[in-house]
Amino acid sequence: MQDAAKQDANPPAPPATRRRVLRMAAAAGLTMPFLGRGAQAAITWTIFSTQVNPASAVARGLRRMSDLVRERSGGALLIKVRTAGLLPIDANQVLEAVANGKVELGDNSSHAGMAPASAIMRLPMLATTPADWDRMAAVVRPKLSDDLERRGVVLLAHYRSALQLFWSQKKAGGFIDIARQRLRVQSVEQSEFVRHFGGLHLITSTVEAGEALAAGKLDGTFGTAFLAGRMWKAWLKHVYLAGPNYNDAVIVAGRAAMERLPEGVASVLAAAAADTASWIARTQDAEELQLLSGLRGDGLTITLANSGDVLEATSKLPVVWDHWARLRGSEIENLLATIRQDLDR
Repeated sequence: MQDAAKQDANPPAPPATRRRVLRMAAAAGLTMPFLGRGAQAAITWTIFSTQVNPASAVARGLRRMSDLVRERSGGALLIKVRTAGLLPIDANQVLEAVANGKVELGDNSSHAGMAPASAIMRLPMLATTPADWDRMAAVVRPKLSDDLERRGVVLLAHYRSALQLFWSQKKAGGFIDIARQRLRVQSVEQSEFVRHFGGLHLITSTVEAGEALAAGKLDGTFGTAFLAGRMWKAWLKHVYLAGPNYNDAVIVAGRAAMERLPEGVASVLAAAAADTASWIARTQDAEELQLLSGLRGDGLTITLANSGDVLEATSKLPVVWDHWARLRGSEIENLLATIRQDLDR
């Protein structure tokens, strides 16, 4: 009888029914749409990025995304992160590899070939601050998403690099110093910027750029402290903390792969990708400041951006934007007009 009394005083915990677990999860602010389906093997996907350095903010961000998806999906979706050189995928073919199912996910900054309208994000001096870029991106993303969708690719997230700064072996005290300098550029849009300020532009590989800087055949480049400043600090001793544009990148998934995911997992993936895109942009900005401080200690001359110089450059560039848009048709012209109105350009 005593044992029975003890049992009554300490009744067993109620069984962990699906309803009870969901109620507990909701109280904790979690969503668990994967319960009640019986035991299922985890789905394993691969994300491929053209990032070369596994220590970069982008590569770290993608690994962070993998962790988020695993945690938030309760292990229903696992993501393997693979960077450049680890898979036989060309840097210019990432989106095609995602579309045809070679990999399920991709991170890529060369998406303009599949979504030409997105190149508008790199027009020189159209976005001069992160806030400008965010407003531009809000206008461009619907078109970017539609273009990718037509090719069988789903846009999960869209993010920017740190600002592409003006670096030089000679002098970089303002945009006026671009004149007569031979500068490495990464795009046609940057080429137009250099030409407009009386400089000479060159498009070279990373290896060729280092050799040209060492030989004195190249005066400078546009880029971030993480890449240009750190990689070529032996030659690039001057930087102006302003530049023509922000580069951008996308995180995408194959449409067919997304359609095969269990209910609720796709929304978890999309939310984790959006969180990751924001994290990458913030982290890169913070790390740029740290790197610049360290490079100053190594002898780098840093010139702060002059607001008057930036404003003057911005006022001169509409002729470049308009010419660029006219060559690409009325749809792009309308997109540019909307952005200019929104940014008061």
